[in-house]
Amino acid sequence: MVPIVTIDGPSGSGKGALSKALAIKKKWNYLDSGLIYRCFAYLFSEGFKNIEEEIINIEHSYDEDSEEISFNGNKITNIIRGRDITTLSSELSQKSDVRERLLQIQKSYLKEPGLVAEGRDMSTRVFPDSKVKIFLTAGINERVNRRANQLRNAGQKVNISKLKSEIEARDFKDSNRRVSPLRESNDSILIDNTSKSVEETLEVIEELINERY
Repeated sequence: MVPIVTIDGPSGSGKGALSKALAIKKKWNYLDSGLIYRCFAYLFSEGFKNIEEEIINIEHSYDEDSEEISFNGNKITNIIRGRDITTLSSELSQKSDVRERLLQIQKSYLKEPGLVAEGRDMSTRVFPDSKVKIFLTAGINERVNRRANQLRNAGQKVNISKLKSEIEARDFKDSNRRVSPLRESNDSILIDNTSKSVEETLEVIEELINERY
């Protein structure tokens, strides 16, 4: 089978930075499933009807330190990562028909030489056959600070108290939704990276890859 590493976790757990770094290091494909939902939310907000067909026209280029998201030649990175699309994406992701519509798009990322897939139901629903399943978490204050820095880097003002409330509300929604809730699978490895660097966490995951694949 094509090797798959699935990394699930709540907002601000660091799964994006970790997954991207791992994919770049291994030269594997990278699925940011949250970005798929954000793109769906963006196209929905713009009034597109055939959203699945339009999603493939969104370009995502990245390295370890930056990313750029474009649609029809226009840069939309800050819009996609902004608060409005974040909120709409969270709302739409609660709907079973939306999750079903985007399932095959996510599965299409599974190609040679391997895949790093991050999100909230990668281990439990999208790629349950993965032999390396990680559930990544961090303390709430650390997660709030990480998200705040992400927003500031996008040029947005941040209210820490409000942001913390938003993240806690998102955690509750994700963990309690009826379809594909955020949860640790029985065979996942739990990693708390509150005080771990990306490099330290990568070492743990690479050892698992070598053992299981």
